[in-house]
Amino acid sequence: MICPFCHAEVADGSSFCTSCGAKLASMPPEPAPAAFCTHCGAPVSPGARFCTSCGARIVAPDADTPAPDADAPVPDPMPAGETVVDMARIAVAPAPASTSTSATAPDPYAPTSPQDFTYDAAPKKKMSRGKVAAIAVGALVLAGLAGGGIWYAVDQQNQRAAAEQAAQAKQQAQDLADAQHDVKISVSADGWNTHGGASRLPVHVVGTASTGDAVDETQFVDSDGEGLTLRQGTYELSVVASPIAADGTLYAVPMNTLQVSFTSDDVNENIDATGVGSFALTPVAALDVTTELITAAYAQASADTAADAPNADELRDAAQSRHDDAAAQKAADDAAAAEREKREARRVATADYELYLPEYWDGRVNVQKDGNKVAIYANIDSRLEMCWIEVHSTPRPDAIGDVATSWIGSALLGPGEYAWVYANRWGYIIADFNRQNSSDPDTYYSFEEAEEVVDLETGGAIDYDTILNDFGERDYSYLVDDYIAANIVDAIQPL
Repeated sequence: MICPFCHAEVADGSSFCTSCGAKLASMPPEPAPAAFCTHCGAPVSPGARFCTSCGARIVAPDADTPAPDADAPVPDPMPAGETVVDMARIAVAPAPASTSTSATAPDPYAPTSPQDFTYDAAPKKKMSRGKVAAIAVGALVLAGLAGGGIWYAVDQQNQRAAAEQAAQAKQQAQDLADAQHDVKISVSADGWNTHGGASRLPVHVVGTASTGDAVDETQFVDSDGEGLTLRQGTYELSVVASPIAADGTLYAVPMNTLQVSFTSDDVNENIDATGVGSFALTPVAALDVTTELITAAYAQASADTAADAPNADELRDAAQSRHDDAAAQKAADDAAAAEREKREARRVATADYELYLPEYWDGRVNVQKDGNKVAIYANIDSRLEMCWIEVHSTPRPDAIGDVATSWIGSALLGPGEYAWVYANRWGYIIADFNRQNSSDPDTYYSFEEAEEVVDLETGGAIDYDTILNDFGERDYSYLVDDYIAANIVDAIQPL
C-alpha cells in the first residue's frame, strides 16, 4: 500500500502508516493542509517528524498557528544541545508501543480527522524514519571517516617526522663515524724542520675505526707533529723510516709505538694526542749512515705525494754527499793519524834531546839507546850500525875520522853541550872488502845487505852496484854525509 498522507510504502491491511503514523481509511484522504518547518521555514510533508532541509524535529502545528514568514530570519536548524548523533539515536529508536487503539489514546502524530491536513498541489514525499537514520548514520560514518582520515594523516605526518628524525640521527651518527679528524702527536729531532725543506716523518697507522673498519696505512707528519687524519677509533702508531733533513741528515728510527684512541661528537674537532708519548729522533753521524738507511728514507720521501712535499731526489743526494764527505774526511783524518803514529814511532828521545828519524827508514831500522848515546842499525843485519849520536861539551872532535867512518856534524843542545853525529860509509866499506876479495867472515856482507844499507844511508840517491863498479874512480861518500847531516844532525832538538 501507499500512505495517502506521506506516500510511504506500508504493509497491506495496515491501520496506521508506519512512517508518518497517520490512520489509514478506505476512502482517499482529503488533501492535507500545507506544513512548514518551524526552524528553517522550508515546506515539509504533512506528518514528517524531521525537516528534510535542516534536519530539525517537526512539532505538529496547531490549526491556529500561522505559517512562518518566508522573509523572517532562519533560525539555527540544530537546537542547542542537540547533535546529529542525538538525532540519529532518536531516529533509530523503536516507536513507543500503543496500549490502546481507542479514541482515548490516539497516536500523537495521527490527525483527528482528515480535514486537519490539506494536500499541496504537489505534496512532498515524507522521509521515512529509516532514511533519516541512514542519513544520520551516514553523517556519523562520514564524520568518523573524516576523523579517521585526520587521525591517519596526523599519524602519517608523525611517522614521517619520526622517520626523518631517525634518518637525520642516523646520518649524523654516520657523519661522525666517517669524519676525518686532524690528529697532532709529539715529535722531536735536532735539525729536522719540514718548513725548511726536510721530508716528513712516515708514520705507520694500524688499528680499527669506530665503524669497525680495519686501518693499515702510512701517513706523513711534519716537524710540528701535524699531518695525521683519522676517524674516531683505536690505533697504534710507529715510525717507518727516517726523514731526511735539508742538509742530508738522517735519523735513527725510534722503536717505540704510540697508542691513540679517541671519540668525538664534533665532525670538525682536532685531536691533540701529544700527551700519549713522543717520537724522539736522534741524528745519525754522517759516517755511520748506511746505504740501507738512505734507501729506506728515500723510498718514504718519494711516497709523500703532498703538493708541498720536497724533492726526494735532491734530499737523497744531499744525504749521500754528506756521507761521502764524511768518509773522505775520515780517510784524511785516518791518514793524518797514521802519519802521526808513524812519526811518533820514529821519535827518538833522551834526557837532553830528541829527534825524528827520516820516514824513509820506517820499519827498516832499529834504535838502541844508552843514556845520551843513540845508535841506529839497519834491520837487515845487526852489524850494520849506520850512525850514532854522542853528547859532548865542545862543538866538534879533534879527529874527524877517515873515509870509512867520519864525524858528520853537531847540534847545539845548550850552553856547553853538543850532540855529535858520526856515520859509517857502508857503500865504500863493503865495496872495499869486495875489491880486496876478503874472506874474513866479519867483513863479508851479501849483495842484498849492501844494497839495503847503501839505500838507507843515501835515502835512495845511489845504489851499491854503482858504488862497486865506480870504486876507485869516483867517491860517493858525500851522498852519505849529506843525507845524514840533513836527516839526523838537523833533526836533533834540545829538551
